[in-house]
Amino acid sequence: MENAIYKAITIYLVGVLGIWKAIPVGIALKSSIFEIGLYTSLGSITTVILLFYFGESVKKWVTKKWSKEKLEKEKGKFSALVDKYGVYGVGILSPGLLGPITAIIVGLLIIKPTSKLMPFLIIGIILWSYFLTWGIMMGFDMVKSWF
Repeated sequence: MENAIYKAITIYLVGVLGIWKAIPVGIALKSSIFEIGLYTSLGSITTVILLFYFGESVKKWVTKKWSKEKLEKEKGKFSALVDKYGVYGVGILSPGLLGPITAIIVGLLIIKPTSKLMPFLIIGIILWSYFLTWGIMMGFDMVKSWF
């Protein structure tokens, strides 16, 4: 039981930092696809909700911290996605392509109102967490079968 709680907390806390970081940690801890997807999603969703809640402060901090070139580059990627797929498509695609943290930060800067993005971003986080976990685990299984 202790081991399961340790795994859940570890995956969740790394999930706060992003999907692409938590999945390898979950795999290294030998967790199931369900556990990795669940705790990774919860961690990333927590971060996105906190960043959304503190939106104005985050906007000010980002514009001070990021270089103008980096900010414009990220805005450009995000704007292209918004133009092509709309807010709904961006919310679902961006967690896997840009990462949930970058997606909400740039969403705060570009999409008005950002609240339109939130439900689709959460759905995207859940889908990408499970899809990437499943894909990576299947890839590992395939490589293991070769050796």
